[in-house]
Amino acid sequence: MEKIQEMKKSVGIITFHASHNYGSMLQAYALQQVILKMGFDCEIINFRTKKQKDFYKPMFLCGNWLQRIKRTLFYLSFIKDLKKKHQLFEDFLLHELVLSDKEYATLEELKKADLKYDYYLSGSDQIWNTSCLDFDWAYFLPFVKQGRKIAYAPSLGPVPLQKYTVEQQKLVNELLGQYDSVSVREQETAMRLKEIAGKEYPVTMDPTLLLTSQDWERKINDKPLIKGRYIFFYAPWYDEKVLSLVNSMAEYWKMPVVFSQFYYGLKNRKWITNKNFYFYLPAGPYEFLNLCKYATCIIGTSFHLVVFSILLRVPFYTVNGLSDSRISNLLNLTGLQSQSIELSNSMIDIPINLDFDKADKYIREERLASLNWLQQSFLS
Repeated sequence: MEKIQEMKKSVGIITFHASHNYGSMLQAYALQQVILKMGFDCEIINFRTKKQKDFYKPMFLCGNWLQRIKRTLFYLSFIKDLKKKHQLFEDFLLHELVLSDKEYATLEELKKADLKYDYYLSGSDQIWNTSCLDFDWAYFLPFVKQGRKIAYAPSLGPVPLQKYTVEQQKLVNELLGQYDSVSVREQETAMRLKEIAGKEYPVTMDPTLLLTSQDWERKINDKPLIKGRYIFFYAPWYDEKVLSLVNSMAEYWKMPVVFSQFYYGLKNRKWITNKNFYFYLPAGPYEFLNLCKYATCIIGTSFHLVVFSILLRVPFYTVNGLSDSRISNLLNLTGLQSQSIELSNSMIDIPINLDFDKADKYIREERLASLNWLQQSFLS
């Protein structure tokens, strides 16, 4: 990638960089790395709301003192690993990302800050999805006083505009008009924003796909965290029907299911004691990549799980993926639509002979187009 300016200019990124979510942190890392490779000084604006911090605290540290005691006793055998998991995310945040010196908790603090970046970039991830718990209007850059405003591949989420009110749509239209360049992550997001703003917006790739498979391989330890054959399962939210499907597949394939995610709740705890399920909870972003790379097969509902299944060439299934605009867009791009399965498809074989070469070809073409768009957005 060629550096595109002689004098170094500065870029400030605002995104879900501090969410304790694998995809969120890895996409923030990827986008920053791409911009640094272009020759810019680049920081992530360290915007962390109280609501976001509270949401990603270990659950046994949430609530009043009585609730904390109950949860501590209830999850006692998992507490050590869950604390380590939390710390691994914080370590990634502090050591793998270049952050602004100051941390900001509110949009008002950003408005009062004396930020002097040459370019402000919002994206990617679901930063424009108002139904996300950590959504904030700051992700539309209303605090920027001067400097070029760019949106790179933000998403409205799995079902765009599902939760947008008429008033919010008017505000989005106003804020979009203040950008110098806008791209979005999925075709459906582009369609919905066209309904609001009456403009066509190009679709660009999620930042994790802007780095090559080799780039990600270099970040993965040569030693597998889990020995032997296993299914790696990841879904951000608890769904009893999905867990039942995965359990059926584990029995059919005679393989354990590895979890790096823990679902809190005092009800429906049978999944915790399921003999087919194995917990590897001290897993931050890089441990997640390790669990993906060495899995026999990957199953889940996460967009970024599908991304890394493809990049690392691991056989995978995504549950109801074609009903999710983000996953559907990626599967259609790579020709892997067949890897989306319904909840009734438990007796299927481990996928073999997936055409990852064809998928990689499509990704390379789209990667080049997305990088060109990003470069041009800085130059225009």
